[in-house]
Amino acid sequence: MNKKVLVVVGIIWGLVVVTGIAYFQMKKSSEQINIVELDKKENMIVEEGKVEKITLYTLSDKGDRLIKKEDEIPQYIKSKDKIRKITQLSIENLWKNKVLKTSQVEIGNIFITGDMAYIDVDANMLELKSENRKNLLAIYSIVNSVTEIGNIQKIKFLIDGREEEEGSFSKVYTRNTNI
Repeated sequence: MNKKVLVVVGIIWGLVVVTGIAYFQMKKSSEQINIVELDKKENMIVEEGKVEKITLYTLSDKGDRLIKKEDEIPQYIKSKDKIRKITQLSIENLWKNKVLKTSQVEIGNIFITGDMAYIDVDANMLELKSENRKNLLAIYSIVNSVTEIGNIQKIKFLIDGREEEEGSFSKVYTRNTNI
């Protein structure tokens, strides 16, 4: 065999080995990232099995008024974790009442400043953007449920991290049980 052929074959095998090692390292590092995210979410609960009672506001069967409903959620350390859970339950109720087309509304960051909470949701909530009675009741089902926890008086919704300039999500909401 020729020396040139042996050198070319050696270089090709070297590239195959380096590419294989890089591939398996990237695959292994992406698995570790996913594990870290799952662990982070489970640290939100105070203690396994401890629950607390909350009041949720849901739409009536006709969709013309809000009704109070008692529910239980896990006990959380931080207020924003509790707000996230209450918001999730409210969104699921809106989906069950066919106000939202999906219950898969991603809740991003929740910021609390004083007595105001900023709740960042994804664009699936834009179904409630037009200002009509049913959408207003749907928004107040979330607002009234979150403000039940006591230290939050005002809610501002952000869509994908941004404030809306018009429609239902351009406003700051305060509790309104007479709607």
